[in-house]
Order: sequence, then structure tokens, then C-alpha cells
Amino acid sequence: MTHQELVEAFSAKAAAVTAVVQEVPSMAAALQYVVDVCANKAPAELLADEPGTEQGPLSPNKVPTRVQRVVAAPQLNDADYATLAAACEEKGFLCIREGLRNYLAGIDVGLSTAELGVAASGTCMLNTDSEDVRLTGMISEVSVLMLRKSTIYPDLPSMAQLLRDRMNEGTATYTTLVTGPSRTADIERVAAVGVHGPLELHIILLED
Repeated sequence: MTHQELVEAFSAKAAAVTAVVQEVPSMAAALQYVVDVCANKAPAELLADEPGTEQGPLSPNKVPTRVQRVVAAPQLNDADYATLAAACEEKGFLCIREGLRNYLAGIDVGLSTAELGVAASGTCMLNTDSEDVRLTGMISEVSVLMLRKSTIYPDLPSMAQLLRDRMNEGTATYTTLVTGPSRTADIERVAAVGVHGPLELHIILLED
């Protein structure tokens, strides 16, 4: 498959599992997309007690909401994080990149970087060695993944050696494969989204 065919196949498969795929021309556009997603979503529901957090009206699920919106981006470099934090501050949002254990009741948007993509299934592979990166993709209502188009592979076998190399680095590693938002059908075989993680998955495809 050509490079463009891989991108198109990945986008189609990701959309089939209800992920939102957005192509952007630059990192600046990607960061603005994150801010816009946070601004347009409903307030985050507080799913656990979080002392000291200002609570808003009850959600439609009869759960307290968080007044201040929170964006987590633990993998950004200093310059990109400063850009995102400034854009969040203009909106009154809190932008964090560490200490996510203090926000386990839930955050609005988590921004992560995918290492690889799988065109055959619309899957993203993440390096989640850092606890803050793992939590970013678990406690956010909206998970946003950035993926370079050049890192999309046809299928899992085609990237097997890369996975072996990562597992043989000599230290314990955490690798996460993400396909669509969180979902389960454990309860009476009725499909439910967001039970074990994000309600929405957005994938930003970046040019190299």
C-alpha cells in the first residue's frame, strides 16, 4: 500500500469504531484542536470524591460536575506545552502534565502521543511507561491521540519487530494498544461506551 492508502485505510477503520479522525497541517493546529474540543464538550463528571474541587450542577446522570475544565498533556515538550497552557489559560482551563493522581475523579481532555498506527484496525500504539501518560488515557472523558502519518503500518505483523525491540529494551515496559473509545458489553450484553475509560477518542493525524 502507498503512504496515502495507509492513511486512508487507517482513517476508515478508526471511524468504523467511532473514533474521530482529524488531519491537521501543524502542531499549532493540533494544540488548538485540543482546546476547541475541551471548550465544546459538556463539563466533566466527578466520578469520585475529590476534596477541594469546586463542583458544578449535576450532570444528566445525576453526578456532580467539575467547574474548571482540565486538559492533561504529559508528553509534550516544553515549548508545545507552554503554547497549549497559554491557550488553555485564555479559556480559563487548567493545563497539567504531571500529578494526575490528584485528578482521579476525572478530567476533560487527555492528550497523548501515539508511537505507531495500524491501518488494518485503526489502532494506535502508545508508550505508557509513565504513570501520568497511562492515567491520561484512562481518566479523561475525551482522549486525543496525536499520530504521525509516516508511522502508520499496514497491520500488526508488519510492526512485530518494532514491538520485539521495545520489549527487549531491558527494563519493564508498558505498551498500550487503543482502538476506539472505551466500551464493554459485560452487563446483560448491552454495549456501553465509556465504562472503563474515555467516552470519545479523537485521533489527530500530523504531517511530518
